Parts: sequence; C-alpha cells; structure tokens
Amino acid sequence: MKRDRPRSELLVKRDGRLLEDAREFLSKQAGRPSPEWYAKLLDEHGEEIAAVIAWWLSQVQAQLAVLEWWQWTDPLLWMELEASLARRLAPVLRRAVQAAARRQAVEQDEPIPVRLADAEAALWAEQEAQRQAALIARETHVALLEAAEALELLGLSEEERRRAILEGGLFALNRRFAGAAVRSYEREGLAGVIEHGQRLLAVRQELIVTQTAVSSVAEGIILAALFWQREGRLVTKMWRTQEDEKVCPICGSMNVQEVPLRSFFVASDGSYHERPPAHPNCRCFVQVFVRSGDVFDFVA
Repeated sequence: MKRDRPRSELLVKRDGRLLEDAREFLSKQAGRPSPEWYAKLLDEHGEEIAAVIAWWLSQVQAQLAVLEWWQWTDPLLWMELEASLARRLAPVLRRAVQAAARRQAVEQDEPIPVRLADAEAALWAEQEAQRQAALIARETHVALLEAAEALELLGLSEEERRRAILEGGLFALNRRFAGAAVRSYEREGLAGVIEHGQRLLAVRQELIVTQTAVSSVAEGIILAALFWQREGRLVTKMWRTQEDEKVCPICGSMNVQEVPLRSFFVASDGSYHERPPAHPNCRCFVQVFVRSGDVFDFVA
C-alpha cells in the first residue's frame, strides 16, 4: 500500500511555494490596467486605501507593543481596532465610488443624478467598510493567537515571541501567511520567521488594497448603470480581463462575457460572479453599455 507523506513534509513544501510566490509577487510589477481612466481611478483611490490600511496596521502594532502578553487576547481591544478601521475606511471608499460613477457617466455620455448617486455611494461605503473591517480584524486576531500559540509550542521565550510577532509582522498576517512564517522557524530560526513574516505582510497589504480598490471602482461603475436601468433603458455589463499572461483561468473564461446588468457572469468552473473582483488580486474591469432593445435576446 502506498504510504502518505508525513503531514509536516507536506506543510513544508506548501510553505515553500507560498514563500516563493511572495518573493515573486513583490518582485513583479503588474502591467498597467486599461482603460487609462480606469487605471487612474485605481491609482488615486488605491493610494488612499493603502494609506488607511498602513495606518491601521501601525495602530495594531503600537497597541500591542505597550500591552502585556495576556492582554493581546482581549476581545474589546479587537472590537475597538475593528471599529477604528471601519471609520477610516468608509470615507475613502465613498470617494472612490463617487468618482467612478461620475467618470462612467462621462465615458458613456449618459448623465446620472449626482446627488442621489453620492448618497447611494455613501450608504454602500459605510456598509462595505464595516464588512471589510470585520473580515480583516477578525482574521488578523485569529492569526495572531494561532501564531503566538505555535511559537510557544516551539519553545520560544516570551521576549522572542513578542519580537517575532511585532518585528516580523505576524501581528498583521492572515492565518495562512502567519502559519507559513511560523513554520519557517524549524529551517531558519527566529531570523527566518521575521524575514518571511515581513515579506508576507507586504503581500497581504497589497492584496487588501488591490481587492478593495477594484471592488470600489466597480461599484461606482455599476451604480451609474443602475440609474440608467431605472429610466427603463436596457443596460448590460461585460467582464474584461487585462488580457495578459497573469490572467487566471477563472477570469479568462469570463473575458468579454456580456450579460444583463442584474445577472451574473458564469466562469468555466461553474462559479457565479456579480462583478470583479473574482478573487484576491483580481485586476479585471467591468464595462457597462446602454443597448437598444433588439439585442436583448443576445445578452439574456
């Protein structure tokens, strides 16, 4: 009978791929997305989102640095951190949605009621900021607890554990990244944990910023289209990839797929997607059109 490889060996191989992927991710610059106006929106509002995420992570680190080890598990602390992230993120998301809705109206040469669009953008941004903050803070909290426990089981002193978590960025990783960084201790010691943790932290920040920026700009584009649909117009949306070697099979299968505005795109794996992003680091763009009634059968 064929014996399975030890789980520890599988974890090491998986971690090795993850850490190598992190190096590659940080060494490569993604091609500038198109169209140009879309790329400018992502640049401008991505910078604002990045500033908020960087500020929040620095707040997490500063809070943990002055607390006793046992206080790091305090749920009230993490509720406060979650709320502070949501407060900072909401106005940034609102500006991104509003700017995208306005620009889409210009690009399509179809007016929208600006004040009403701004109000709807603000409502979405408030809800989305709370959702994103909850996801980020809770995943970070759980990852921190798991990393601290794992480091203790490895025999590190409290001082070494604090150093690994605070200097190595483990205080701000997701569970998968934190686990990979911790398991590098057996091969590379504390210095390896810190090095890999810092690299994976940079990747996590970039993933959060990219996904949030794409989602917010896409929301603004769809918001403009919804106003046209409310006027009784036939509005469709099209999934557009960046059409380069980095496009994943899921997104590639939806490229130039056109559906009615309130319908879903269907990928080759059977998954449904309302609009980009389809996954972390998705760079796809949703394009909307006001169509004449005789094309309904084609897109329905």
